[in-house]
Amino acid sequence: MADVALFLDTMAGLCSRDPLTFEAPGRSFTEAVASPVVPKRVAFTATFGGKVLVDRETREICAKAVRRFENLGAVVEEAAPDLGGIGEAFLVLRSQHYVVDRELLLKTHRHLIKPDIIWNTERGLTQTPSELAAAERERAALFRRTAEFFETYDLFVSPGASTPAFDVNLRMPAAIDGQKLDHYLGASLITAATTMMGLPSIAVPCGFDQYDRPVGLQIVGRHRGEAELLQASALFEQAMGLGRSVPLNPRPGTVPSDQNDSSEQPTSV
Repeated sequence: MADVALFLDTMAGLCSRDPLTFEAPGRSFTEAVASPVVPKRVAFTATFGGKVLVDRETREICAKAVRRFENLGAVVEEAAPDLGGIGEAFLVLRSQHYVVDRELLLKTHRHLIKPDIIWNTERGLTQTPSELAAAERERAALFRRTAEFFETYDLFVSPGASTPAFDVNLRMPAAIDGQKLDHYLGASLITAATTMMGLPSIAVPCGFDQYDRPVGLQIVGRHRGEAELLQASALFEQAMGLGRSVPLNPRPGTVPSDQNDSSEQPTSV
């Protein structure tokens, strides 16, 4: 976390060429991490009330790891903001972003662009103004619900990904928790949802699955609450003690051929 804080100190600040920037805080993030404060109330969810697919073993590892905050003196409760229709809204707004970035390239270099980017861009080109407006309204509604949620909780925690790392030769896991995915973004909603909240978030290692693949927690803080988020993450990092286990040497191993069905024979990677 000290490294992350230092990098954020280097990046943060007002840039006259970027309208989305603002002044860095008066107190550096490095200084904040050096004197961390324990959060009072922590909310945890494994699946956002069943709206997000998450691998069973990942859920179990994360549910156990989040209890480290209790050892620090925080209250940990099962709770999550209502995601509403944010999954569809994310697809709409993401596709529109691809139109901005890739529409002209699609016309001139289509043969050099991978199918997933073509799909996202063409999806955006067929969207209506009403669909874009509905997605923006959905995002605004999620932000309001989340702001209200953080009136009760200091941190919001979930698994950092829906599955551990899968075979590098695969575009996406075939299924998660018994459910096949409709498209390659099906395993991304757990991070897409927090992106749509417009809040600071960080991924912190919290353990390893049965194949020694790392699993992490996604920790989300209040709006403009980067310092408090880094402080809590630093305390969690110290409590887990995984920093003493890195760097890890890459080595041959096995992962399940199907992310969901452990009865299938594993494949080598």
